[in-house]
Amino acid sequence: MIDISKEKMLNTQIVELYENSDLEPIAIAESLGLEEESVKMVLISNSSKFRKEARKDKTLFTSDEFELAKQRMAQLIWSEKDNVAYRASKFILYENLGRNDAQTLKNLNINVNLINDQMAAAKKAIEAGKNKVIDIPAEVSHLAE
Repeated sequence: MIDISKEKMLNTQIVELYENSDLEPIAIAESLGLEEESVKMVLISNSSKFRKEARKDKTLFTSDEFELAKQRMAQLIWSEKDNVAYRASKFILYENLGRNDAQTLKNLNINVNLINDQMAAAKKAIEAGKNKVIDIPAEVSHLAE
């Protein structure tokens, strides 16, 4: 089980590094051994400075990061934990209705460790999928010619 005080301490550390040290999310991620996307999620939730800059910068997340996040959110619907599945489902419904915005995200309690682990697992799965060999069964061998 994750210690909530350590989680909040890490979130606070990320925000402090961004707001007071003027470090970019990638530099914070590298220094703390986290995924850049995890750091950005914490900053969206906890840093008014980051949200203000995010409104100006429409390329805050790359299209690959956006697709990865959408895939991961869709996977969370099938979580064994009801509260995780509920929050993921609600987020997707609200996103499709246009109700999600920075103000809503500000009120989320972001668990950086959980997000970081999930983002790393999703990236690893995508890389593994790129290297897979697809075996064509004998029934459809005529399609391979």
